[in-house]
Amino acid sequence: MPALRFASLGGMPQRARPVAGIGRAMPEVMSQSLRRAAVWTGAVAAVTGAVLGAIVGVVCWLPDAGVSGHPVSAVQAGVLGFLAAQHGGLTLDGVPTGLAPLLGLIVVVVIAGRAGAALGEVADQHRVRGRRALIEGGVLQAASYALGCLVLVPISALGTTSAPPVPVAVASFVLFGCVATTSLARARLALVVPAHVIAGARGAAGALAVYVAAGALLVAGSLVVHASTVMEMSRQVGGGLSGLPILVLGVLCAPNAAVAGAAYIAGPGFAVGSGTTFTAFSTGHGVLPAFPLLGALPTGHGANVAVLIWMVISVLAAGLVAARLASASFLSGADGVRAVAVAASVAGAGMALLAWLGGGAVGTGRLHTIGASPWQAGLAVAGEIATVALGYLAVQALRRRVARGPEVKASEPELATVGAPDTDR
Repeated sequence: MPALRFASLGGMPQRARPVAGIGRAMPEVMSQSLRRAAVWTGAVAAVTGAVLGAIVGVVCWLPDAGVSGHPVSAVQAGVLGFLAAQHGGLTLDGVPTGLAPLLGLIVVVVIAGRAGAALGEVADQHRVRGRRALIEGGVLQAASYALGCLVLVPISALGTTSAPPVPVAVASFVLFGCVATTSLARARLALVVPAHVIAGARGAAGALAVYVAAGALLVAGSLVVHASTVMEMSRQVGGGLSGLPILVLGVLCAPNAAVAGAAYIAGPGFAVGSGTTFTAFSTGHGVLPAFPLLGALPTGHGANVAVLIWMVISVLAAGLVAARLASASFLSGADGVRAVAVAASVAGAGMALLAWLGGGAVGTGRLHTIGASPWQAGLAVAGEIATVALGYLAVQALRRRVARGPEVKASEPELATVGAPDTDR
């Protein structure tokens, strides 16, 4: 028999409201307390990520199942990939590696967001509204997730390839805590955050989406243009089904390439090793690994006319999207300007974060610098959005002023009559 709860009025029994999201599989005993729900959802999130990583590892192992070792090693490799997605680093054959595929990080963010939403529903079910209780639940959930990742570290070790325990635990706690707590408190942010800040954050999200989408299209177009080079690299690392692991790794790193493309569009560009920097106006050439995705790197000296036009269009579109989303709900020009300022600042910080997450290092040699410079990309995006968005607001204000026409002023005799004392009328 399902558990029954009694209403506070009337004494009639009512069934407990089920929890959606991850909480659909939550046992009733865990949903009876916010703390229990936090521990459960955090642990389930860690297990979910590990299972997804293991599935990817097994899929990559299947084409060469007869010669590539035991399937347990494939499972361990998949779990290692999940731990690497926490952005805590990885030791690959004794070489420290900080570069992590962003698609894995996106999966972790989705899992954390669902876990935070499930915990928020449990909080609503128990009418928990206190800030302290919600923060405690979020911290406990993140700690449970980090503990789950820490338990997976020794299980996933493959000889000289392993994840460092302390960095993984810290990174998973911070990453999961930020995402899940934001998801948990999302419905309550509107009550404490000023309207222009929320509007600015919305505009920043739209602008960043434009930059990343434009960068992804630029990478896709470059892959098509350099298709022969990409195919040659694919044959070098293994063709057919034997090249499936490289293909999967390329797909996982596709968001990294999109972020690098966004930094290229913004202006600062990106690096693939020391001395190999790519911008719209200069291109450094050096020896690179035979990784098919790198076949899309620009050649020659600077961008051609089509790419330059695409860069201008993308920057203008990002600024206009930020301005429209940030100022659409404000009638006052001052409020719109404040919202745009928030949008530019948040977009710059977001681009810097994406550049940091999308880059990293492979060892301490030539490939110790990969990706865009976070501070350069962030400043460029913030400046471009501020310039375009403020220009848009200025044009809109001028159009409204012209549409109203000149103000009608009272004539001097009328002003004199109005200002005269009552005795003189």
